[in-house]
Parts: sequence; structure tokens; C-alpha cells
Amino acid sequence: MQHSLELFEQPIPVLRPPLPEDGTAVSSLARTADQEAIGDLLGELAAFDDYKEFSIIAELDGDLVGAMLAYVLPYDPETLFIWQVGVSEREADKGLASLMLGQVMRREVCTEVTRVQTVITSNDEGTWALFHRFARWQRSRMEIQPFFTQALTPYRRHENSNLVTIRLADRSELAA
Repeated sequence: MQHSLELFEQPIPVLRPPLPEDGTAVSSLARTADQEAIGDLLGELAAFDDYKEFSIIAELDGDLVGAMLAYVLPYDPETLFIWQVGVSEREADKGLASLMLGQVMRREVCTEVTRVQTVITSNDEGTWALFHRFARWQRSRMEIQPFFTQALTPYRRHENSNLVTIRLADRSELAA
């Protein structure tokens, strides 16, 4: 992570909801982040209206450099599920993922959200760091439960996936 003063020297990305035409760029971003297996799926999901309100795209100089796809669970409208976070290599370690997550949480459509969930593989250090920071920001703890274990994914024996839940701080406390 860069020193905070260095951040003032960085160009500011444009943050916006995804558009159907972003699908190809989101897919490419996922592939560059070593997630080729789901790159096409993410590109298609970016085009769906269900994701638009809760997802965000980051552009810099006209290039897509970050994407976060999320949605509110249909059976639990108080839970925002973060499906995927991706940042281009050139923007890695500059706080872009935190910025995108913070912007989504400030949207009016998230006022009823009381918890955030995501699935993180055991060896994904960047995503663990992002959600640890988010939990601290929320004055909360991460509740971690096994989601996919090695027994369920024998072709990926080196990693487990964990369901992470972060309960949000009372929004009225944060406003004070």
C-alpha cells in the first residue's frame, strides 16, 4: 500500500454503475486477475440490471481498471453479497478496491443493508486484506465459516473457500 501523501499524486478514477457494454472489459479484468475460469461469467453478469445498483466500475483515462459485482440476496434483503472484486495490475495496492466498496456502501440502495458477505479462498491475501480493512472500518469482526473445502473440490486441493460475514456498524453512530 502506498503512503497516503502519494495518493494525492494519483489520478482519480471515475466510479459508476456497470453498463451492458462493460461485460467484455470486466471479463478481461477477471482474466488478468488469474480468474480465467469465471471471467466470461463475470462479463455476462456485469450486463444484468440486478447487479447494476449494487455494483461499481472504476475507469481511469477511459480504461476499466476495477470492478466490484455485488447484489442483495433475494431471500435476505439486509445482506449485500460481494460476488467479485477485481483491480487491474497497474492499479493494485493503491486502495481502489476499498474505494469501490466504500462507494457502494454509501449508496442509498444500501441503507437497509446490515451485513456484507463474500466468499474468499484461503490463499487470496489481497481479498483478505480488503475485507479485514472493511471490518475495521465498520468497527466489526469477520465471521468466517468454511464454504467449499478441499473435500468438495478435489481438483483444487491447495485451497479452501470461506464464507465471510461482516455485520455493519449502526449507521447513526457513524454519522455522529
